[in-house]
Amino acid sequence: MTHRQSAACSGNALSAAEASFRLLTTGPHPLAVDGRLIGRGLPARLVDLAELRRLLLAPAATDTLKDAAWAELVRRAHTGDPAWVVGCVGVAMPGLKNIAARVIRTSPAFLADDIVSELLTEFVAQLRRVDVQSQRIATRLLWWARKAALRVRDRESRQAQPYPADLAMTCVGSAVDPIEVLAEAVRAKVITPAAAALINATRLEGVTLRAYAAARSVPEDRLRKMRKAAETRLAQAIRDGQVSANITGCLSGSHLPPGAS
Repeated sequence: MTHRQSAACSGNALSAAEASFRLLTTGPHPLAVDGRLIGRGLPARLVDLAELRRLLLAPAATDTLKDAAWAELVRRAHTGDPAWVVGCVGVAMPGLKNIAARVIRTSPAFLADDIVSELLTEFVAQLRRVDVQSQRIATRLLWWARKAALRVRDRESRQAQPYPADLAMTCVGSAVDPIEVLAEAVRAKVITPAAAALINATRLEGVTLRAYAAARSVPEDRLRKMRKAAETRLAQAIRDGQVSANITGCLSGSHLPPGAS
């Protein structure tokens, strides 16, 4: 089975989740949040979750808006209503698909289904636990999902060498999150705040490099080279112990310094 075939096969679980999301966000009474309550630039009306996903993926979406919207989504999911769990998965789907594709690309083909299963299972599990008061909620949820997907791959081959971005985001231990790693790398001047923001948006939050480049009127190829260089420096800094990340800081909801969001 080729990687393309395995990706299509494993994509069935993600496709099923996306189909359920579409059912919940169409028709006369779609699953929606009240933009008047969330504010932060949302339209002052009911916003169905399909529209909310588009708005949160827009390059103009601020971190304040993303956190306010995700805090509301998580609060709804914490009520135990399965529809809101599906809604959260659907809103995060671009990021989940991005993670699945990248992990599958570096894994044996037969692991594809297990990777996607663990990815979704961990996302839902962490959805029940995440603190609605924390910052960058979506990034944290996607990171934990990514860790689960990588565990499937790494159980099969402990000696496999990940791409620099995988090494950088996997870090040293499972308790360390990428937000703190990026923040520490900026403080240590390993990477710039702009590079940290680029990695966070395009590797963790599901924003495409093309959309990120268009919003900033910067050539996509330039950003691709910038990201590759930054990830290589970050991976080397982690290997050298120059960037280790403070686990206590991770658990307290630390965030990127000003200029890296």
